[in-house]
Amino acid sequence: MRSLVIPWPPHIGDRVGITGSRLLGTVERIEGQGPTQRFILSLFAPVSADPSDAAELAQAAKAARRTYTLDELEPHA
Repeated sequence: MRSLVIPWPPHIGDRVGITGSRLLGTVERIEGQGPTQRFILSLFAPVSADPSDAAELAQAAKAARRTYTLDELEPHA
């Protein structure tokens, strides 16, 4: 079995999860360096088999902010 290695911190084009939520994002831009570094994301809702859950997640993705710090993100394959 091959082990999956996700590069961290993320780079432009990488998919990430938002800590404490089910939302996902793709890194569109990175601003700053070190502790002041900010990641600007294009957010999307994960696929859900439950239509009402999918609608709720899609609405949350529209309403969520777009800029996050590294400690607010988590790796996503």
